[in-house]
Amino acid sequence: MSTFSVREHLSTGEAAALCSVTPDTVLKWIRSGKIPASRTPGGHHRIPRSALLSILEGNRLAPQPKYGGGFQYCWEFNSKSGRIQDDCQACIVYRSRTRRCYEMSNLPAEAGHARLFCKSSCEECEYYQMVKGQRPNMLVVTDQDRVKVSLQRDAKDVAFNLRITDCEYRCSMLIEQFRPDYVVIDCSIGTERSREFAKLLFEDPRIPLVRIVLAGNGQELPKECDKMVFAMIDRCFTTDTLSGLVAGVHS
Repeated sequence: MSTFSVREHLSTGEAAALCSVTPDTVLKWIRSGKIPASRTPGGHHRIPRSALLSILEGNRLAPQPKYGGGFQYCWEFNSKSGRIQDDCQACIVYRSRTRRCYEMSNLPAEAGHARLFCKSSCEECEYYQMVKGQRPNMLVVTDQDRVKVSLQRDAKDVAFNLRITDCEYRCSMLIEQFRPDYVVIDCSIGTERSREFAKLLFEDPRIPLVRIVLAGNGQELPKECDKMVFAMIDRCFTTDTLSGLVAGVHS
């Protein structure tokens, strides 16, 4: 039996946060039949998490991230109507979930690069100008107050965007808007729980290129996670430790 579970049903407020819309918009989706929902004995709507994510992934309702530290894929940036275009879905950039489309700019059209919104050069593209200089996003999951205080105190001096949360559920809610490049799991939550959490993140279609980092001592770190985990670090990590990880990739 799993040692933890992500809640299977969301309130309208939680669904709104996941999709970056207002609760009123979620209620309109429910009333129009776009998303299924049940009611609690108190009359509150509860939306199956699996159904909501399935709808988002199926592009019947495209998520609208609030920009400001969050990340948008090119197909989201260009989905002005709120629905991802069919031609975008056929593009190799979308199908491979390439985080930054300009990284595949040299591919020929025969490889499936649609170039629907490409200008004569990447430098002239509005999307390129928005994301090119963007700092990577780091999401830390820890229930250790000392670690939280230390990271928050030094966050202003780092070369990445830092968010901190204390459990798997809040992490999952943050992912849709924040789109982390890295997720650091503090294994103080337990070895088996850390392994299961890493597996969920590794398989999460919203963050196909995420780098998972496990933090803990030798006994806490789960085994047989090499294919899922980018790095393992000591429990007493600081912003300097995290900066070293980022510098090794983005320098």
